[in-house]
Amino acid sequence: MPKVGTLVRVLYPEYAKGIEGIIEAKEERGRWIVRLEKNSLNENPEPWLLSLEESDFEVISSEEEFPS
Repeated sequence: MPKVGTLVRVLYPEYAKGIEGIIEAKEERGRWIVRLEKNSLNENPEPWLLSLEESDFEVISSEEEFPS
């Protein structure tokens, strides 16, 4: 199960597909807030914040796999 700090790759929406991000928070309704830092679609240096269903992304790694 995903949790805050998990690295993910967006599957949907189509305009963000393939972009990696970090889970920032879980919303009350079960959606996840994902921060996308780098992407070729956004010329603005500010990160994007997306509210995604768990099926909208795939987990790449979690903090547990790479302790700091």
